[in-house]
Amino acid sequence: MLTEKKRLELEKQGYRIVGNHSAIKVCGWTKNSLRNRGVCYKNTFYGIQTWRCVQMTPSLQHCNFRCWHCWRDISTASREWSGPVDDPKDIVDGCIKEHVKILMGFKGNKEANKKRIEEMQKPLHFAISLTGEPTMYPKLPELIDEIKSRGMTAYLVTNGSYPEMIKKIIGHEPTQFYITMAAPYKELFNKTTNPLTENAWEKFYETLQLMKDLKTRRVLRLTLTKGYNMVEPEKYGQLIRQLDGHYDYVECKGYMHVGYSMQRLSEDNMPTHDEIKDFAEKVAKAAGLKYIDEKPESSVVLLMKEDKKDRVMNFC
Repeated sequence: MLTEKKRLELEKQGYRIVGNHSAIKVCGWTKNSLRNRGVCYKNTFYGIQTWRCVQMTPSLQHCNFRCWHCWRDISTASREWSGPVDDPKDIVDGCIKEHVKILMGFKGNKEANKKRIEEMQKPLHFAISLTGEPTMYPKLPELIDEIKSRGMTAYLVTNGSYPEMIKKIIGHEPTQFYITMAAPYKELFNKTTNPLTENAWEKFYETLQLMKDLKTRRVLRLTLTKGYNMVEPEKYGQLIRQLDGHYDYVECKGYMHVGYSMQRLSEDNMPTHDEIKDFAEKVAKAAGLKYIDEKPESSVVLLMKEDKKDRVMNFC
């Protein structure tokens, strides 16, 4: 359970707590999009409406990894779930309420896009990615079903270390499934993620194999940190080549020197977009992929075998 001190600390950082273990925090790109100052890379790559996206977590203080690049507070890392388990409907209702409540202030902003302000009040996307490891939440399949039953999309981001939950979401898939590929082999994986879970690499690899059974859009995301895991692009490419048929997209994304990560890393660990692009080209060559798109503001490059017409979804 959250202490009052921790709750106040999180609220000061922009979090809004929902129930016993969930939270939202408005993404900076959501605010920018409401002021016509650009959109997030998920809009550029996949067509999601940035101003209608709720960034949330059902696992505020539950994560089994202590990744050096993480901008969250890794001091609360834990091997397993503890405490109450809130109902998915209550979580979705609470997240929407808190998200819209924060953004209502934009109604008085002269720069705000009035059409987007109206649309913002009816969220269309849930990014289950804010903090913690969402596959630790015991009712994750039901949460995904609840979100999609309301006509919204669900984007799930996982570290892949709970394959038992991945098996449970088969048949309850999110709209898009992300797995963070922190390294292409065990030693570097453990160095980068600093896991509490035993056999974390083996569990991650099992999840990679299970992805072939997920009937959804699947993304391998390489979060790359200079001095840690931004090495040996050919080995990333070789692993990705072995996973043919298990994924649809590969994202090469640079570490950002923000949040709690500033206590562990320096600005020197943050690659430039040109460095990310160069690394991505080497990964692509080894994996048999092509450069498809990029978002320099977010330091991210999209790779695919071939581009597809339905990559950018239409939510009009």
